[in-house]
Order: sequence, then C-alpha cells, then structure tokens
Amino acid sequence: MDSKFAEIFTSFRSAFKTHGLLLMGLFAAWLFDAMDATIYAYAVPSIIKDLNVTMAEAFSVVSVFLASTAIGGIVIASIGDKIGRKPTVLLSVVLYGIFNFLCGTADSLTELSIYRGLVGFGLGGLWPAAMALVSEIWPAKSRGMAVGVLQTGWTFGLLTAAMFAFTIIPSHGWRWMFYATVVPVVITFFLVLFFVKESPVWQAKRREQAARPEASAGGITILQLFNKKNARNTLLGLGVSIFGMYGWWTLFTFLPTYIDKTLNVGITKGAEFMIWTSIGAFFGYLLFGAFADRVGRRPTFAVFFVAMGIMITVFIYTVTSTGLTYLPLVGIALGFFTGYYSGYGALFSELYSTDVRATGAGFLYNGGRAAVFVGPMIITYLIPKVGFSLAINSAALAFVVAAVFVLLMKETKGIEIATLDKTN
Repeated sequence: MDSKFAEIFTSFRSAFKTHGLLLMGLFAAWLFDAMDATIYAYAVPSIIKDLNVTMAEAFSVVSVFLASTAIGGIVIASIGDKIGRKPTVLLSVVLYGIFNFLCGTADSLTELSIYRGLVGFGLGGLWPAAMALVSEIWPAKSRGMAVGVLQTGWTFGLLTAAMFAFTIIPSHGWRWMFYATVVPVVITFFLVLFFVKESPVWQAKRREQAARPEASAGGITILQLFNKKNARNTLLGLGVSIFGMYGWWTLFTFLPTYIDKTLNVGITKGAEFMIWTSIGAFFGYLLFGAFADRVGRRPTFAVFFVAMGIMITVFIYTVTSTGLTYLPLVGIALGFFTGYYSGYGALFSELYSTDVRATGAGFLYNGGRAAVFVGPMIITYLIPKVGFSLAINSAALAFVVAAVFVLLMKETKGIEIATLDKTN
C-alpha cells in the first residue's frame, strides 16, 4: 500500500478507537435522513393513482421538499452554532421522524406537500451539525475518510428506502411505507442521545465567548458568510453544491419512474436498480474520502464530477438500447462516482471558523438543495418536449459545471480546524 494511504488508514483506525461510537451514532442519523429524503420517489406512481394527480403535480412535492431543506439547513444550523452540535442533531431527527410518519396520513397533494416540506426542514439541519461535529473531533490527516465513512450512511439510507418500497408498497401501499419509517427513527434518537458527545472544539469556543463577550460579537451569523474573508469561499462553494446536487437530484428523483416508463417493468425494477447503485456508492464514499486525504479535495472532486457526467450518458444508453441486461453493472459504476457526496462534509467544514462552521456548511449544502428545487419543474417541462432520456441527460452538463467551480476553490487538505479560528 502507498505509504501516504497507510498513514491515513492508521490515523483513522486510531481515532476510531476513541470516537467510534460517536461516528456510528451520527451514521445512523444520516442513514435515516437519507431514507426519509429519498423514499418519496418510490411512492410517486402510487400517489399519482391514489390522489388522482399528474406526474408534474406529484413531483412538485419534491420541489417543496428541496426548498424546505435549505430553510431548515440555515435556521437549524444557525441554532447549532449557538446551542451545540448534538442538540441540533436530536432536533433534526425528531422533526423528520414525526413529519415523515404524517405523510402517510395525507389525503391531498397540498397536505402531502406541507408534510414533506416539514420533513425537509428537519432534514436540512442534520447534515451541517453532524459534519461539523465529525470535522471538529477527527484528526486532519484522516478527516476526509471519517466523513466518507459517515457519508456511507446515505448509501444504506438509499438501500433501506428501496427495500421499504420493494417490500411494503406492493402488499400494503405507499401510506404504510411512510408509517414504517417511525421505528428506525426512534432507535436513532436514542443512539444519538446516549452515544454522541458534544464537540470539544465547539465547547472551547463557547467558553472563550463566555469569558470574552467581545469574541462573539460578529453580527448576524448568516451575513458573516459574505464578508471579505468568507465571500469567495461561500460563492464558489455554492456553485459546487448547486450543480453537483442538481445532477444528483435530477437523476435519482426520476430514476425509478424513468426505468418504469422506458422499459414498462414496474416500479420495483427501479428499486432494484437503486440497490445496485447503493452498493457502488458505498465503495465510492469510502474511496473518495481516502483519495481526498491523499491527493487533495479539488482534484478528487473534479474527477468524480466528470465521471458522473459520463456515467449518466452511459446509463441512458444502456436503458434505451440494452434494457435490463447490463443495468446492475452500470448501476454499480454510476453509484461509485456519487462518492463525491462524501467530500462535501470535509470541504465545507474546512472553509469556516468554529462560530460559523455549522451555519456555513449548512448554507452551502442546503443552499444547493434549495436552488435545485427547480429541477423537477425543469425536467417535467422538458419531458414532453425533448423526451425523458434527453431531459435527464441535462444532469451530465451540470456535473461538468460543478467540476469547473471546484477547481477554482482553494485546497483545504490537511488543514487543522483549530487554526481556522485564528486565520479565517
């Protein structure tokens, strides 16, 4: 093994002995965040029939959800910089658990939109708090890998959502799929409550601010992201987030329905394909973190973004030309390059000082989600005009643009989090 990789793995293993329970507690929270975020896509065909709405109307709920994640990400993340990372994670888990359950009770699209919007609000606050916490306690040498391990929770969340859909919708309907999500959320709440500890970096910052009130006098937190020191990082980070997320959400929101409509094989085949992509993503998340720690954040992001653009085109060609034959292989490859998602946590946390870290990371991550709320509108508008395949292929261009933005950013590999309070 390359000596640098060996150092990274040794650093990770050593830190895991101390912080392993914390990482696993946050892993569970992120897993069910992902499940609740993506499970709606599998319910769409049933919702269209049950509530007697069009495809465009059903997918408009996704736009509401994405916009709400941004609001929650900013509001709840700002709270997290004030009250701590752990309480913020718990608050998010409670919110997304309650309102995802209530989605099953909706009798109209309006009611469903409200509940999914509130799910998004809760989900939005979890990522910045969890990523800030891991980034603040993990050694710089293996921080990217630690965040990559945490991000694999998203993979298992996608897998769990697919399995819920595959096993529950055919026999019990889409409503019971939402009801069933409450069980793992309750388990997650207690895992975080008992096994996740507060960030010592955040605690030290709060003690400093208590001793020196002038240390906390920085004005409105969100506005600090656009001051002279932070504006460039914020604007370029938004570009990376917006285009990277447009590509992901465009593809995976419509993917189950695309496979069903193109091949007429039923929604379960879409769920099956997501299982293959989840397998690929698991390895992609882990290896992205290791490579980002080895060669840097910027080049690793750029390679994965460009590869995603290529793989989307390959996926569309495979579906339209060869049907189901090669979909498992393509699904694994496509999922692998979604590993770039594991880089957001480290990169965005390494841009800001402790007093605005959760706010900044949350603004970039959920700002990307908010901006792509127009994605479902764009795709449903394009489908009847240019066809389903070409409409989805617009995601490939978005990934190329994201690569350009990330190459304009500064490299943050190996940066010590504590030094940012002095230099940023």
